[in-house]
Amino acid sequence: MMAQLELNAHLAEAADKDCSAYVQNDSIVYAMDSLGFWYAKTIATNSDTIQRGQELSLHIQVSELRGALISDVKHYHIVGNGELPTAIARSIRMMGVGDQMRIVAPWYTAYGVEGTSVIKPYSNLLIILTIEE
Repeated sequence: MMAQLELNAHLAEAADKDCSAYVQNDSIVYAMDSLGFWYAKTIATNSDTIQRGQELSLHIQVSELRGALISDVKHYHIVGNGELPTAIARSIRMMGVGDQMRIVAPWYTAYGVEGTSVIKPYSNLLIILTIEE
């Protein structure tokens, strides 16, 4: 168990360096969340901030950090139900309807050690999140 924790700490450090390098080479200006992911609002509508319990229509595009599109889905979501990865859930709380956020997420704030049926475990990702009307 201890060896797994040490390995994950090493992998998290490598993920931070990888994501930081990506952000530094991108033309977009990002901010860093205290949990370790980077974000930039690319469309801002100045609409009201999303509230806990609100039902939303999300468009989530997930790509490898420097590569191919992995997933492009529309998803209905109730804010605060705990079903989304940390980077997406926290980004939603900074958005309003019609806004779009570009997120550079290390694996530990995205889909983690498990991954999904289409996202590999330990994947650092570029996520384009849009809250639709």
